[in-house]
Amino acid sequence: MTLRNLQGIQSLASLPNQKEIRSITGLRAFAAVAVYLNHFGLPGFSPDWLNNISTNGGLGVPFFFVLSGFVLALAYEDRPLIIRQFFIDRVARIAPTYYVGLVLALFYFFATNNLQLDYVLGAHLLGLQAWFPTSDSGFAFNGPAWTISVEMFLYATFPFLYQRMVQKAGFWGNWLTASVFGLICSLVPFGIHLYFLGQLNGLENQQIWTYALPVHYLGLFILGIAGHKARSYFLVKLPSRLIRCLICDLLIVAYALVFTLINLKDPQHPLVAKAAQFWLLGIPTALIFLLLSISPRSPISRFLSSQPVWFAGKISMVFYLLHVPTVWIVTRLFPNSSYEQKFIAVVLLTVIVHLFVEVPGNRFFKSALKKATQTN
Repeated sequence: MTLRNLQGIQSLASLPNQKEIRSITGLRAFAAVAVYLNHFGLPGFSPDWLNNISTNGGLGVPFFFVLSGFVLALAYEDRPLIIRQFFIDRVARIAPTYYVGLVLALFYFFATNNLQLDYVLGAHLLGLQAWFPTSDSGFAFNGPAWTISVEMFLYATFPFLYQRMVQKAGFWGNWLTASVFGLICSLVPFGIHLYFLGQLNGLENQQIWTYALPVHYLGLFILGIAGHKARSYFLVKLPSRLIRCLICDLLIVAYALVFTLINLKDPQHPLVAKAAQFWLLGIPTALIFLLLSISPRSPISRFLSSQPVWFAGKISMVFYLLHVPTVWIVTRLFPNSSYEQKFIAVVLLTVIVHLFVEVPGNRFFKSALKKATQTN
């Protein structure tokens, strides 16, 4: 082992030994808000030149798939993965908020006399809606929750990927190998998507499977794992904390500027948008996660780690899963409510559900599932 490699490993060991990197948690808030803007647009007072920003806000969704791969690899980098406990933890993390969002959506459809009790509801109750090939099935009820169906699939693949990419340091455990494999897994569904969409004029109902099918996002998940695996390599190549912080912040600023300019120039940009949806977004996103994780003292990292931004990121999953049915219900009950009032209602409900449902629900599900598995 060379001196530089040893220094890199020591530098990695000197970083805070936390399974949560606060700056990355804070970044989640911006992705969740981007999705909200995509669904409901910008406030009315926004200048016209900003209106295009929300068009591709849905690209906050693939951000979360890359994030899942990164944080799971981080969580299990130095401890064994016990499969039963792993799935208990994953279900406990998702289930409380997922079912609150589904109940809100069912309440809305019941109140508007549009509730149908059929196989579609069964698919949503089981979190399998993304496996159905039409938007009528996959996006029914609480539309954004289709991503939870994808996340469940990605969780199911993680024990296999953990054994070969996280736990081992050989060919498949090399970050470059993982990156190339993730890119290949992303380009295949991207090619399928281009073939079926032709001129990319939009998503027809019968073509939605090329967008929502869970297996299509496996590549982004693997790119997240690759980003985590590359941490020690980048610490060796960038031993200076100052240089790491500088590169981290410059990359994030450049990334934000390029994305903003693309949106302002032409919000449709279908080829770029779809490439980002399937693979293009994964590369810089994994790199940003990597740099934030090894540059905790950079200005942007400290901003993202600040208490308000960190807390906004902490509740981002609740915000994401509740925002659509909440806006529907508020609009139904208060037809004259403003954009700002609806947004505030979503934020308030998000905080309440996080404190009184998500956190205690996580503990309850862990305890209940653990007892059930021990009994069996």
